Amino acid sequence: MLKYLPLGAAIAIIASTQIPIEIPVLTTSDRQIQTSQLANPNQPDDNSGVNTLLTAALVGGTAATGVILATKKANKPSSTGVDQASPKLRKRLLTLLHNDEATASRLIAQIKRNHPNQSTNWAAEKAIYDLERDRGGR
Repeated sequence: MLKYLPLGAAIAIIASTQIPIEIPVLTTSDRQIQTSQLANPNQPDDNSGVNTLLTAALVGGTAATGVILATKKANKPSSTGVDQASPKLRKRLLTLLHNDEATASRLIAQIKRNHPNQSTNWAAEKAIYDLERDRGGR
């Protein structure tokens, strides 16, 4: 999600700052107004500052929301993690992984994705079996 956030922000800024091209039909009163505006070129356009400010607030709010949601999702514990396995299996798996709980949860989650009908304890046993098999039977 965060990969595309800077791209979306850039597109929003570019789209909001585009000046519409209009060719108005001028009447005599319009010419007088334009002449007075030419006499005072430092007079700012009424809506340009407001539009820019609203666009910046929108992009900033969107970016902040994306960062907050991504942080909350990253810190959320896995529902199929090692915490749901029995204490004995949890201890054995963490011993094999040098107490790396993130790796243990990731292994169990991957096994449960491949075998959705099996329990978390079964997935922990399979992870332990696979680790011991791959390490040469230790």
